[in-house]
Parts: sequence; C-alpha cells; structure tokens
Amino acid sequence: MKRATRADKALVAGILARSFAQNRSVLAAVRRHGDAERNIRGLMEYAFDVCIRYGDVLLSDDGNGCALVLYPDRKPENLFTRWLDLRLVWRSIGWKHLPNVKARRKLVQSVRPEVPMAYLWFIGVNPDSRRRGAGRQLLNDVLELARSADRPVYLETSAPENVSWYNKAGFRTYAVTDVGYTLYYLTTSPQAIPWLQQQ
Repeated sequence: MKRATRADKALVAGILARSFAQNRSVLAAVRRHGDAERNIRGLMEYAFDVCIRYGDVLLSDDGNGCALVLYPDRKPENLFTRWLDLRLVWRSIGWKHLPNVKARRKLVQSVRPEVPMAYLWFIGVNPDSRRRGAGRQLLNDVLELARSADRPVYLETSAPENVSWYNKAGFRTYAVTDVGYTLYYLTTSPQAIPWLQQQ
C-alpha cells in the first residue's frame, strides 16, 4: 500500500469510475441523463479532492486498486468545500436531481452516528484485476490505518454481496434502510452502537 498524492487523481478516479459503474448508490447519486461514465468520474474526482485533504487516499502496490477514507470531523464547512460541492452538482449531479440526493444524504447521516471515525467512502479494484487479493489487502490497510488513529471504521454499501466480504474483515451491520434500494450500514466498532453490545 502507498498513500496517493494529488498527481494520482486521474488514476484513482478512473479505477473507481470503472469499479462503481453499475453500483446502485453511485447511479442514484449522479444525473440520469448525459454521459453516465463522465458523471460517475466527476463524483469520484470530488471524493478524491475531499479525501486527499481531509482523509487518506490509498493505492494498492500494483496500482490497480484504491481506497478513499474520510475523517468527517476534520472536513470544515468553508468557501472551498462549498465550491467543491457546487462543482459536483454542476458536473455530476445536476440541479434537478439535487433534492433527491440531499434527502438521501440526510437520511444516511441521521443513521450514521456522529463520532470521530474513519469513513470508508470508496474502495475499488480495476474489474480486470479483481480476485487477486488487492481489495482485501487495501481493506486490511484501511483497518490498520484506523487502528493507529484510534478510530472505528464506518461504511455503507448497496451491494448485498459485499456484506459478507466486510463481515469476514470484522465489520458488523448496525442498520439497514430503504433509500429507493437497500442500504447496509457497517462498522468495526460495536461499542459505538448500543444494541450491538448485547449481541
């Protein structure tokens, strides 16, 4: 694993755009007309810009996989982050689609606890390089990074097949919601969710 630099933006956005081309959450976030690939790539460039400043961007050793980790409590609300948000709406979401995206985001944030965390926003491997261990190694690196920072890892996935993959790494599901599709909320920190302590 290596930490990405700003020079790796195109590489990371390309990996994630290919990895999430059919992902329900991503497709629900971007505008439905126009060039879908370009819209998804714009979302991934936005996530990269946010995480390179207020989190970590990790690359697999072979350069075929990456993970974007955000520390939400470190992301300020200022003119720069608002400009990033506006650019995302302009390039990828679209003004007509924005109310739906905001409503879904509000629901997700109401479920996710407000604790210092390492939020695993995206993790992906080039489709033609999957099943070679790069994704698992990246996930292990994210977990180690979070442990060293004394932060639990949180994430959401709309892919039911990913839940068991995360379970094997020690994640547990703490909530499931319907946001037009089923969204699974997972964490490495059961003590942050009171009802998980009893299981």
